[in-house]
Amino acid sequence: MQQENIRCIPVWSGWVRLTHWLIAFGVLFQIVSAWAIQHGNVDYAFWRDWHMISGQLLLISVVGRIILLFLLPGSGHWRALLPDKAQWDGLLQMARFYLSFGKFPLPNWFAHNPFWRQLYPLLWLVLIAACATGLVYNAPYTLAGLSMHSLHGNLAVLISGFVILHVLAAFLHDLKGKGAAISGMINGLRYFHVAAAHKPPPETPFKGSTPPVYVSVDSIKRQ
Repeated sequence: MQQENIRCIPVWSGWVRLTHWLIAFGVLFQIVSAWAIQHGNVDYAFWRDWHMISGQLLLISVVGRIILLFLLPGSGHWRALLPDKAQWDGLLQMARFYLSFGKFPLPNWFAHNPFWRQLYPLLWLVLIAACATGLVYNAPYTLAGLSMHSLHGNLAVLISGFVILHVLAAFLHDLKGKGAAISGMINGLRYFHVAAAHKPPPETPFKGSTPPVYVSVDSIKRQ
């Protein structure tokens, strides 16, 4: 059996993690408050007002995350979301993993999941559109034949579906993998298992308090 080294690598900066959780909790509150407004015997004005306030804060968080794409180096930069050959290979492996319900080996990756990373920009656009239509919820405007409140509701359904799939995938990754996918978005660190005899080339630098150990995507990807 080939010996492995376990390396703890700083991947996510504090700003990326902060905006990620602000968006996550903002979306969660939006879903809960919208459900309460429509289905619960609650104070309608209270939940409506906080739904609007939370939506405005969510919009600021999403815009802030997009701005960080042009300010942060490494995994926080917009180039980290661009497709490449390794990303397409990883996408096919992730698709086999999902379609086999976790029976196919889970590939590893450095920062962004190769299956989800092309969906993140689309999600940000959908979130911005949902927030914008929420601001003009009662306005008499229409788009593609849909009123603002209908469009806002349809976008909310898309976001809710993404959230459910994203959470299920994150738990499945931690269950089947060894990379600490969930805790990585809390402390910024991920684990990589590489052959002891292999000396990997440097990856994109990460600015953090802990000196990074560099690992290439090809060297950490399971075959």
